[in-house]
Amino acid sequence: MKIAKLLAAVCVFFVAEAFAADDWVSAWAMSHNARGTTPAMAGRTVRMILTPSVAGDALRVKIENTMGEAPVAFTGATLARAAESAGLDAKSIVRLTFAGKPGLTLAPGAGAYSDAVEFKVKARERIALSLEVESASDISMHHVGLRTNWSAAGARAGDPASAGFEPLPEVPPANSGQWPYYWVAALDVRAKDAGGAIVLFGDSITDGRCSTRDAGGTVRADIDQRWGDVFAARLAAKGNKKAVAITSISGNRIIDRGNGPSALERLDRDVLDRAGVTHVVLFEGTNDLAGDFTAEQVIAGIEEIVKRVRARGLKIIGATVIPRGRPAPTPGWSKEKEAQRKGLNAWMRTRAPLDGVIDFDALMKSGPVVTMADGSDAPSIPSEWNCDHTHPNAAGYKAMGEFVDLKLFERK
Repeated sequence: MKIAKLLAAVCVFFVAEAFAADDWVSAWAMSHNARGTTPAMAGRTVRMILTPSVAGDALRVKIENTMGEAPVAFTGATLARAAESAGLDAKSIVRLTFAGKPGLTLAPGAGAYSDAVEFKVKARERIALSLEVESASDISMHHVGLRTNWSAAGARAGDPASAGFEPLPEVPPANSGQWPYYWVAALDVRAKDAGGAIVLFGDSITDGRCSTRDAGGTVRADIDQRWGDVFAARLAAKGNKKAVAITSISGNRIIDRGNGPSALERLDRDVLDRAGVTHVVLFEGTNDLAGDFTAEQVIAGIEEIVKRVRARGLKIIGATVIPRGRPAPTPGWSKEKEAQRKGLNAWMRTRAPLDGVIDFDALMKSGPVVTMADGSDAPSIPSEWNCDHTHPNAAGYKAMGEFVDLKLFERK
């Protein structure tokens, strides 16, 4: 009996050592930006679809209560291959544990990783995370998920059936693409040949607002057309196996809370603490300028981010702010804001302490010059790529994803 116990302990030790190896990468991510109080989720199971950017042989998830103001308790959780609607591939269902326990309670602002589980996964495969919610008076969420996720009454994490599951409601305004994710923050994959992860750290343009709006103006879920999706696909096609994790928030600012925690506030949690990160792409600033911060203030914020990223030994790539000219009488941009945008972009191209620059502004240089509400002129997004004079449309996002120089992310 003693020998059996000893062998079991040795096996546990070696499994732990295998999972502790530096092979983990954040292959999918979401940043929390809001607190919700409806719908009531206590006593329900929430089932969400995650799409890892690389293949691997083991998984773990991070659950957060970042924006919650009260504790949330989960009694169980599973991962499985997603089937039709909210269904699961029954043979693939695996139970998750958290520090060896089936349940998890998170205090406001807290987060925790599940224990790792053996699970062979393909890149872009649809993986369903099911969380059995015992009690929750609010929800920590990400708004612009662009994905249909589900919930059902009862503890149904291990139930492969889709019957009784209903889509999570779109966060108003309707037809805006704000199909949310609840509580989940990351899916990590053990991928021994991935070579690290690239984190795309940005605002709504990286979050993908307008990326799934069709020609008739209807926003559709479950279509991966963000510039980051296009970039990740190109990266994989060229043989670069780095994971890509998108940690962006629509309306986000560098300096203060526009929509959700600022970039400076969330940098550690959403970027530096991601598994296996080697490169960071910072694409923010437009919302700061729209909120009347100056280029000098934004530059100071970027310099602080660069300092903290470099302290971790990581590379950081910057992206210039794209045109935001809005024809009169539409408000929201001005002569002064345009001057600040030009100043910020000039600094990024010539003096910023970055490892590279993705000049999305230069990509958009063929756009029309429009007369704005204040009587001044400013360039706008090219007409064929323009959704709403702030965000590109699907064609614009495709152009952006194809514009990124993949050499910036070669292994070194």
